[in-house]
Amino acid sequence: MSKYIPILLFTLSLFVTKACYPVSHVIIGDKKTPINYADVKVYTDYPDNYEKIAIIESSSDLAYKDFSIELTHQEKTNKALERLKKEAALLGANGVVIQNISTNIKQHFSYNENGASSRHEKQKELNAIAIFVK
Repeated sequence: MSKYIPILLFTLSLFVTKACYPVSHVIIGDKKTPINYADVKVYTDYPDNYEKIAIIESSSDLAYKDFSIELTHQEKTNKALERLKKEAALLGANGVVIQNISTNIKQHFSYNENGASSRHEKQKELNAIAIFVK
């Protein structure tokens, strides 16, 4: 039984890590009524007459909530942006101002009877300010 404990712990930690949705936010203003995420516009600079709602971070990391596998950098950027817009829409934001786009390397470890192995995976991370344009 004790030889299965490391495998059980590894599986549990993998589930907890991957089950989480790779999006978070910090409210910095007043939330609005949620809207359709397709109506959220992306800005590189602040437009005239807006209110800040939240700081949002998202990534292209694997998630069970909206499972998909992206292979190219563009597909990963698109996935992170889609998640960002969905989170903004839930907060009632009709726009996001992109603050940063980065590529991070995530290392994955696996263990089996032949030993341990690792692989690297690149993922995209986006930071933005969710806004409501009046």
